[in-house]
Amino acid sequence: MEFKDDINYSLNLERAVLGICTLVAGSFGRVYGFLEKECFYSSGNQVVFETISEMFKNGLPIDLFTIIDQIKRVKNIPVLEGFDTAYFCARLQNHVVNDTHLEYHCHIIKTLWMEREIVRLTNGGVGKLEGNVSQQIKTIQDRLFSLQTKAAEHDWVDMTQLMVDLYKHQEEMKLTGGVGILTGFSSLDKENGGFQNGQLIVMGARPSMGKSAIVGGMAIEMAKKSKTVGFISLEMSNTEIAARLAAYDTETDFNVVYRGLYRDMNETHKLYDRIAQSTSTLPIYVSDKTKVNIPEIRAKAEKLKSLHGLDCLFIDYLQLVSAVGGSYTKNRENEIAEMSRGCKIMAKELNIPVVLLCQLNREVTKRKGDDRYPQLSDLRESGAIEQDADVVMFLHRDFMSGYEHDENGNSTERTADLVVRKWRNGRSNFIIPLDFDPPKMKFTERDTNRISGFVPVQSFYESDNKTDSPF
Repeated sequence: MEFKDDINYSLNLERAVLGICTLVAGSFGRVYGFLEKECFYSSGNQVVFETISEMFKNGLPIDLFTIIDQIKRVKNIPVLEGFDTAYFCARLQNHVVNDTHLEYHCHIIKTLWMEREIVRLTNGGVGKLEGNVSQQIKTIQDRLFSLQTKAAEHDWVDMTQLMVDLYKHQEEMKLTGGVGILTGFSSLDKENGGFQNGQLIVMGARPSMGKSAIVGGMAIEMAKKSKTVGFISLEMSNTEIAARLAAYDTETDFNVVYRGLYRDMNETHKLYDRIAQSTSTLPIYVSDKTKVNIPEIRAKAEKLKSLHGLDCLFIDYLQLVSAVGGSYTKNRENEIAEMSRGCKIMAKELNIPVVLLCQLNREVTKRKGDDRYPQLSDLRESGAIEQDADVVMFLHRDFMSGYEHDENGNSTERTADLVVRKWRNGRSNFIIPLDFDPPKMKFTERDTNRISGFVPVQSFYESDNKTDSPF
């Protein structure tokens, strides 16, 4: 049985690659890990490749005769595509010129396989899909994503190209002064240059600490610098988010904005005018859809980027993201790990910072004294979050942790700490003391004689002759 080469496969190349592997000692190591069995169109070629792979992994000698013996005697396959197995394998060597272009031929074979897979996936060749339309779309997205991942494997880059890429990166940094997306907190921005494209930033806190308020303020400050921001809230409605953002931007009591408590109509009109002139013109796009999973969030982000651009995405918050398929499994920790990894991949492929809000476990509430500040281990349900994140910050408020007064007897109701625990390629383990205005949902950096701007943890505690750092 002879096959003709088609646009989506090349039997001649398949035979050439396998022929080299049977003829040239040590050549399969150049193929192994890049091609897989399914990359071959011919079923007989699939059997030959699978056999050579197994022999390679088991350390067996690879030549034409050992391969034939393995297929006929061990696998008990006497015939391949209508031909005697020995004849089928022997004729593979007829297609060998030399092994100079082996890697290039492998690349073509893999590309043709990907083309076949895309045609199959987009033309109903995946068989009957289970679930509703959303689940079916998710299945196809997952398969396409898996295909994309396989295509990216083993993309080795030599040092020449690496240095060219580094030079381009340096030139980009010169244009921006090494600054990414500024957060509005000057100490944070000065120390580590803001949020960088491709970063996954995790903002963790216990409930009611104000994590939604602090990232809402960041979104406002980014948008004021002409950055397009996406805000996905799984907890609050669009109306509540709008009221929070307007309260922050106009420095107005949240309840006044949200509930319309102004008695004086003139004051109400003034507020509406401020919102119309400032907040309503900011490039912030909000989605409050509940029961959304990571692939759906990614689809939303890609659509927003194509329509309006996208410089930074906020997700509030991780533990409310739905599991793929719509129902939780028994291993919630694995699900959270997959979601965390999905957010990191999304940040990298969309080339934007993704800010992911996250709940902390209850253990942090049991610690007292200097140990009360959140640790990386407090990230709820998964250590994978800590691993995937480029930046991990925690919002801590003594008042919400049972410390209603500081060591001087002053109320802690309006104070907070932004604890930076991890910053890949930047400085970690420092505290930025904040003031909090609850009515306006607004955090600002504290500026006192004791604390000014960036505060290393040790210096902060040594100011009171306390040498024991919570970190």
